[in-house]
Amino acid sequence: MSLLELSHVSIGVRRGNETFTAVDDISFSINEGEILGLVGESGCGKSLTCLSIPGLLAPGIERLGGDICFKGRSLAALSPAELCRLRGKEISMIFQEPAASLNPLRRIGAQIAETLELHGMADKKKRRAETLDIMGNLGLSEPEKLFRAYPHELSGGMCQRVMIAIAAVCRPALLLADEPTTALDTAAQTQILELLQKINREFGAAILFVSHDLNLVNRVCGRALVMYAGKIVEAGNTEDIFSRPAHPYTQSLIGAIPRREQKGKPLANIPGRVPPIEEPRRGCPFAPRCTYAEERCAAAFPAAADLGGGRRVYCVRHIP
Repeated sequence: MSLLELSHVSIGVRRGNETFTAVDDISFSINEGEILGLVGESGCGKSLTCLSIPGLLAPGIERLGGDICFKGRSLAALSPAELCRLRGKEISMIFQEPAASLNPLRRIGAQIAETLELHGMADKKKRRAETLDIMGNLGLSEPEKLFRAYPHELSGGMCQRVMIAIAAVCRPALLLADEPTTALDTAAQTQILELLQKINREFGAAILFVSHDLNLVNRVCGRALVMYAGKIVEAGNTEDIFSRPAHPYTQSLIGAIPRREQKGKPLANIPGRVPPIEEPRRGCPFAPRCTYAEERCAAAFPAAADLGGGRRVYCVRHIP
């Protein structure tokens, strides 16, 4: 059953008197209890897609069209007060930079407990007990000591684990993880991934895992969406996408992953860059960087080609 469904969603960014499309007519769903990956280079629209779900787009950025439904309800139809009641309780978000998201003047325990207070838990002792419980449940060491600590006393990895505790304390049905391992070392990345998998497994939360790192997506996600320049270009089971990538962009991303057997050899790269939103786009946005580009690629964005097994790709090479 679909927990979340995006239908033909487009997001625009205002620059002066003009509005440019940053996310262009995308549709996908997240099922209850699954981990869905959203992968692509920086500037492809992944974070905007993530922020649009709980209605956290910044001023000057707006949803231009389409609908987002959560548990069968259109989020666009909700009032600001109704959205606030949903955020943190039913839908929670983990941001890229925990140091910027945590309040430097408040103790860690108070910041985790605040979510419980905002969603109706008036008893201070109960909030403290619930906060210590989630900290212990998620494997945060020395919960009592951490409860009294300030963010500047913690490592980047620990700050991110605190952000995850804040997001998970109300046991939400959907967790939006926007590049949760950015700037962390390999050991801290592994801890964060294990923590997200634990929340998915034990709390039953569905997770939208946003990343530019294909290896991480491959490790934790059952399904994945590949996004380029505001468009979804490929979707399907992660194992199928990584073993048999169908879109030239996906093939290029996977080809650029460093491998042990390539030691001493030049790394593969994708020529060119992601086009800025101000740049006019026609057809497939990847065509200027694609080694297989044909004249028809510039005419119109291709319809989805069904590859079977829930896989779809948007490329003229797969259209009869």
